[in-house]
Amino acid sequence: MKVTFEHVVPVPLEKVMEAYGDMDFFAAKQKDAGAISVEVLETEDLPGGKLRWKARVKEPSRVPKFLRKSEVDTYTDDSVLDPAAGTMTWRVTPEMMADVFFLSGVVEFHEAGEGTRVVYNTTLEVKIPLVGKKAEKVGLEKTEEACKQQADFLTKWFESRT
Repeated sequence: MKVTFEHVVPVPLEKVMEAYGDMDFFAAKQKDAGAISVEVLETEDLPGGKLRWKARVKEPSRVPKFLRKSEVDTYTDDSVLDPAAGTMTWRVTPEMMADVFFLSGVVEFHEAGEGTRVVYNTTLEVKIPLVGKKAEKVGLEKTEEACKQQADFLTKWFESRT
C-alpha cells in the first residue's frame, strides 16, 4: 500500500537539502518523531554528490497490536540523499520480522517560491497471509500526521538557527 502527502515549508530548497544531509538534523528529526535512541552507524559519500547513511533507531512500537512482538521496535534506516535529483530514498529494515515487513519511501524536494514543497511517498508491504492488507492499512493510517510533524520540525529547525 502506498500513500503520498505533501507540505510546503517556508525554507529555501538549498537549506532543506543541507539539513537533510546533516546527521544532527537526522537524529533530532527521529527523536522529535518519538525515537528513544538514534545511532548513526555509517555515512558514505557516493558519486554525483549523493550521501548515504545507515542508522539504528529504537522507538515505541508502531506495529499494529495484533502483530506486535514488543513494545519497542528497533530498525535500521538506510537512506540516500541525492541533492541533484532533489530526492531522499529510504528503507527501514526491522530487527524482527524483516522477512514480512517492508517499509520504504522517497521524499521529493521541489522549489516553491521562497519555500520548499516536500512530497512524502511511503510504501508499506506486509506479507502475512490473511492479515497483511489490514496491517498495511493500520500501519499507514498515521502517516499523514507523521509527515506533517516532519514538515513542522523542519520549519522549527530553521527558526532555531536564524
